[in-house]
Amino acid sequence: MSIKTSRRRWLLSASIAAAALSPIAAEPPSAEPSLRLAGSSLPIATKSIRLGGSDQNRTVVTAIAADPRGEFVAAAGDDHVIRILRTSNLTTVQTLEQHRDVIRTLVFDPEGRSLVSAGNDGQLIVWDRDAAFRVLQRMQGTPALACVRFSPDALDLVAVGFDNQVFLMGRSGSKQPILECDCKDLRAVAYRDDNELIAVAGRSGNLHLFDRRSGRLQGEHELHRARIHGIAFHRQSNTAVCVAEDGSVSVFDTTNRQLIRRIPVTTGKLFCVTVLNSQLIAVAGSDNLIWIVNTDDGSLIRKLEGHSGTVSTLASSGGLLFSGSYDASLRRWSIGDIGSSPQRIAEGDPRFD
Repeated sequence: MSIKTSRRRWLLSASIAAAALSPIAAEPPSAEPSLRLAGSSLPIATKSIRLGGSDQNRTVVTAIAADPRGEFVAAAGDDHVIRILRTSNLTTVQTLEQHRDVIRTLVFDPEGRSLVSAGNDGQLIVWDRDAAFRVLQRMQGTPALACVRFSPDALDLVAVGFDNQVFLMGRSGSKQPILECDCKDLRAVAYRDDNELIAVAGRSGNLHLFDRRSGRLQGEHELHRARIHGIAFHRQSNTAVCVAEDGSVSVFDTTNRQLIRRIPVTTGKLFCVTVLNSQLIAVAGSDNLIWIVNTDDGSLIRKLEGHSGTVSTLASSGGLLFSGSYDASLRRWSIGDIGSSPQRIAEGDPRFD
């Protein structure tokens, strides 16, 4: 493994620091997983998102971000538009049209003050939620980006794209290393809650751990034999979970550097993961299903059915789970009582105007 840390700086401007960043392919398994599924499937609970008014002119949902304040959910489509929807009824309240290509990643900062979007067009845009989502900062000339995440203290951003670079972006004037590793197709990145560690992964199936302060590689761990698409940390925990194209979940202790368990979930590919609580995560992918997984014991708790296409993105906040799919729908699920009786909470077929 070779790694370089350069001192080139790719920095957000002072306006972000002041306004937004102030304290504020292996083959799939040949057999179905043998794990017991606890509980029955949830009923369909969805609102469809469409453009153009016809089945021939639908918009694939490519990214979702859940507002920590619980008021909005942001959804991006392959039409290059971001929609801001109310979580209460999934009606569109605003459309943001500044991107020129597919948007692959959306994220709110931990306090919900800013929304960041990026994708294939070489732009990273910071939107000011408290000013009706006006453009606060636009960074152009970036690589195509697959994943952007805020640090736990909201003072920094980290981004990865379809090459081997990990970009750290901070307050104007700060020195941030650009990390490079041997994995040339990075898809996922996450901060640990203590802000001391950054985890990145992609095509190689390896999890790369970097020290947040020095930029030095802390470890490289082979978790999957297929591309990793998602990383998430349990809150206030050293435990990272990864999902990959081999249809499994890896649960990894980033302190002791040990694989805790690998959980087979589906014969399809897994593309996304979101943390629900200290034990449960939601994962989804090419089998059109959302799986609720207990990472403590490796059991599959439930499967959520209803999507008719690949589930490409997940987000959760305030007891709600949101899912976006190639079937052009955005769905909202109740997760507050996911271990008890299923609950239907949102139905209909509104249009994106």
